[in-house]
Amino acid sequence: MGRLTSSAVVLICAAAAGFAVKVLTTEADSRPARVVDAEGDADLGRLSLNADPRLVPLTGDRLVPGRRAGYSFSVTNAGPDTIRHVVARSVKVAAPGTGDRLAVVSVSDPACWGIGRVECIFQQLAPGETRTVRVVVDTPADRPPRGRMVIHTFMGRFTEPVGGTIPMEVLGEIRATTGRFP
Repeated sequence: MGRLTSSAVVLICAAAAGFAVKVLTTEADSRPARVVDAEGDADLGRLSLNADPRLVPLTGDRLVPGRRAGYSFSVTNAGPDTIRHVVARSVKVAAPGTGDRLAVVSVSDPACWGIGRVECIFQQLAPGETRTVRVVVDTPADRPPRGRMVIHTFMGRFTEPVGGTIPMEVLGEIRATTGRFP
């Protein structure tokens, strides 16, 4: 009986040692994660953008000219590759006789800034990653024409400079966020 137990212990120890050697010497997946640049010829068809359809008042239950309101948008990479330098932008659509500057109060993501518009450059967006950005704006003090304020949010990539400016090619659909004033 003692010999049978000793043999079983030796067999179990040998199996455990063999398993440990296999685990320690087996390489992890040898395929490195692929990283592509949004500015290049990468397939960006699996990037998606969502934006709130309505501008929401921060105080009260309706939009009031000259008060703060908020909205959010998110960018998702549903593709198999990490994508660098993904650009998202929100701009105010100018009604006749009004300015096109968006009065940005705050932007939640450190990859974004807001001066006259919201601009984000996500340095890397991994497969399956979503970045959500919350924006607070001051609405115009005067009631906008037809009582509406429209913000367009879209993704893009920068193209070759033309005459000192760097144009941006819009990728995918433009998402509208609309505020209606009483």
